[in-house]
Amino acid sequence: MIEQVANSSQWTDCLTYMSRRVKKQSFSTWLRPTKGEPTEDGAFKISVPNQFVADWVDSHFRDLVNEAFVEVLGRKYEVVYIITGHSDEDQTELELDSDSVQALAERGPRPSSNLNARYSFDSLVVGDFNQFACAASMAVAEAPGLTKYNPLYIYGRTGLGKTHIIQAIGSQILKLWPDKSVIYATSEKFTSDFIAAISDRSISDFTKLYRDVDALIIDDIQFFAGKEGTQEQFFHTFNVLYHAGKQIILSSDRPPRDISGLEDRLLSRFSWGLVTDLQAPDLENRTAILYKKLETEGTELPESVVRYIADKVTANIRELEGALIRVLAYASLKKVPADLEMARKVLSDTISHQKRQITIHSIQEKTASHFQIESGLMTAKKKTARVALARQVAMYLSRSLTNNSLKAIGSAFGGRDHTTVIHACSLISKRMSGDAVLRDAIDNISASLLY
Repeated sequence: MIEQVANSSQWTDCLTYMSRRVKKQSFSTWLRPTKGEPTEDGAFKISVPNQFVADWVDSHFRDLVNEAFVEVLGRKYEVVYIITGHSDEDQTELELDSDSVQALAERGPRPSSNLNARYSFDSLVVGDFNQFACAASMAVAEAPGLTKYNPLYIYGRTGLGKTHIIQAIGSQILKLWPDKSVIYATSEKFTSDFIAAISDRSISDFTKLYRDVDALIIDDIQFFAGKEGTQEQFFHTFNVLYHAGKQIILSSDRPPRDISGLEDRLLSRFSWGLVTDLQAPDLENRTAILYKKLETEGTELPESVVRYIADKVTANIRELEGALIRVLAYASLKKVPADLEMARKVLSDTISHQKRQITIHSIQEKTASHFQIESGLMTAKKKTARVALARQVAMYLSRSLTNNSLKAIGSAFGGRDHTTVIHACSLISKRMSGDAVLRDAIDNISASLLY
């Protein structure tokens, strides 16, 4: 059982002290999510979401934490880190070498990075839905090529902010290391540049562009599927950069193992570093995203309107921000106040076409009904073949049709571990490719849930 740590007033005061002594983004990423309380034996427990954050806080903020203890609480404490959750992937410790960082920073002029200045860590809302990915991204940005997170592979459904995060890494690298070279490209641009290089007989220019960099960022890597020539070229590009200690950052809409049409040697390399995902934001985080967008736009909306948009538009961040822009544009063009009544009118078509809300419980009931078992068996320990298959299908559908984390799904199935959910999803995905009956069953269950 995971030990719970209360957020004591002592630690809250320490956080306030530390917030004035570190950069806002660093504080939000590493320190704000922690909780802390003194123990009876004179130590101080600090809860963190995973081992990665514990390692980073201990190695980068230990002196600041000790300073806060002395200045705020009047004494030093021995710190005990409590891990409250686990990432979907292994978390490894950073090995940073400042001398190597300085040596690699001594470079000449860099090519155009293709980065969008709007996508920065400062404009990014960090919450439970993207915290681990953001923490890893900040680590990579602060020491590109020098962490074990190489390549850094971030995946998630459309509109969850993958492009924002990976471009923010590039921008932060250039901010911290002005002499480094960074290239951002979509998979389509990489492919079109490669085709153009073949046509113009300028392969050497192409390879120099993509290999003579300190950090290469490729967006939507899944679109390399089926493009054998492009895959071959990227394979060699990957090898050159990786073995030279350069940073590789990739994004996709799915984990490497789920991308069909890519060579196994590429899929294997994508998993060499860190693979982490993005979840859909909950209501509180959607609200925070909207307020951040309003701040960026330099405008305001009544709280009731912001809450309405956050509550009704749940698909992804892109649609959420799109709904906000629609409301603002309508108010500006029509010269009418942006009140709740107007927001309902403007977004009526968007909200009316959203799919039916799907919950893990509804998936369990529909799946149990299809397999003709009691729905209560979904959370039980019974492991007959029929029950086990039904439970695995329900886990697979919960992962596919809801925005719940692996941990939340496992918890809803009788407190099972997130690794059980991963195993179930992988097993069902493989079986569907060769089992038409199972595939039809899953399609039927999905249709009954969606429509």
